[in-house]
Amino acid sequence: MKQENKTKSVKKFSVKMLLAMVFGGVLGGFFGVFMYYFHGNLEAFLTTWPKLIQSILVPGMLVINIISVLAGEICLRKLGKVCERIETAEDEEADLVSYQEEKYGAILQCVNVISQVFCIFLLANGYQMGYIESSNKNAINFLIACVLFVACFFYNGIMQARYIKLLQTVHPEKRGDISSRKFQQQWLESCDEAEKEVIYQSSYKTYIFMSKAIGLLLIVTMVSHLFFKTGIMAILVVGVMYLILVVKYSFSCVSLRKDRILR
Repeated sequence: MKQENKTKSVKKFSVKMLLAMVFGGVLGGFFGVFMYYFHGNLEAFLTTWPKLIQSILVPGMLVINIISVLAGEICLRKLGKVCERIETAEDEEADLVSYQEEKYGAILQCVNVISQVFCIFLLANGYQMGYIESSNKNAINFLIACVLFVACFFYNGIMQARYIKLLQTVHPEKRGDISSRKFQQQWLESCDEAEKEVIYQSSYKTYIFMSKAIGLLLIVTMVSHLFFKTGIMAILVVGVMYLILVVKYSFSCVSLRKDRILR
């Protein structure tokens, strides 16, 4: 019975792989036809896109900084109000308060990362010698954009430190120096078993999701290089990320098994 189930599983997997290849072929054909008719328009758009971003480089950076500060302060204030309720919350309300604490903390983390990604995207379009050397105005704009870029990352770093200090004030058992390279390890060691279980499950789900997402991004970068000549660097970077993710996870599993045996 077990052998029969294994055979059926292999057959199902083979069928799914064949269907995926057929779907990929159909999708590739559709994309090829689309590119045949709209290739010129897309090339024109990709050519003008960097210039459009360069024209709003400084205002865009300024807007991102303002939104990041406002969103961060709002989240931190709401989180502070939630933390004030933790000490007085009864058993029934404690779960809700803990959920709100986790929610606003997650929103704060996402706001920080989103602002950083947008800043990198804007700066990358102006990070070109042709743009910088074309005029003094462009050079000054680029320097201002660099200052705003650093300011955004500096604020996000300070915001992270304030967030951690707030949690440590409410939860004195939480340990970890935000300036230490071992902060994550120190913080994890101070968590209870329920918190560690949430962290472990979230980490594994993230690994599964990122394995699929990076594989998809690898295909996207290969197709982009085929049609838009975006270069192999993007393919190489995504491929290396995929390699590091899988190798690190595999070695971690082996290392944990070894530690368990030695104990």
